[in-house]
Amino acid sequence: MEKLSNVSKIRKFITAELKKSGLIDLYSTYWLEMETSYLEASERENRILLEEFFLDYLTIQNNGVIPKKENLFSNFVEFYQKVSKFQKKDLIIKNIFRYSVYYLKILFSDVKDDEIRIRIKKINAYKAKDAYPFLMEVFEDFEFAHINRAMLLEILDMVIGFIEERNSKKPSQIALSFAGLSTEINKMLVLKDYTPRFVVEKHEYDAQNTINQLMNV
Repeated sequence: MEKLSNVSKIRKFITAELKKSGLIDLYSTYWLEMETSYLEASERENRILLEEFFLDYLTIQNNGVIPKKENLFSNFVEFYQKVSKFQKKDLIIKNIFRYSVYYLKILFSDVKDDEIRIRIKKINAYKAKDAYPFLMEVFEDFEFAHINRAMLLEILDMVIGFIEERNSKKPSQIALSFAGLSTEINKMLVLKDYTPRFVVEKHEYDAQNTINQLMNV
């Protein structure tokens, strides 16, 4: 029997969970939409992008700790079961979907705003993919108006400066991480009277409205 991929295992798990919860419509509305987008993108990039997204998404959920690829499925199940104890399951799926859109926008620098796009392209030119979990959180803050455009640009400039500083050091001297940078930026947000992501209640959007809003960034 052919061994199932991490993505297939996660799909099978989510389908069972949604059926059990009477939420199977979410599969076609959100999950299938996400998988279709990632299949097209994966063919373009010749690699399994949805698996890469799940690794980065779980890195966010695990406070910056990157899960091992071989543990991706078990880590996803652990995350889902933990979060579903205090968050509605439909909201979990919608949040995953929303972050999946951010991921592709960052990966392909697919942003309409010229100044934002230039900065994302520069980050990608440095091949700083370890910045993606942090950048997805920043896009989330921007999407829900927790930060404004000026603050987003300032944060992206800080990320670029951080990467350039890191790249200028010898491997043995590198002690910089995006987890540390995230802490410092959250402090900056508080000092500038912005409300960080972690103290603001999330809002629900239906799939089409979410797509439309994200495409206007």
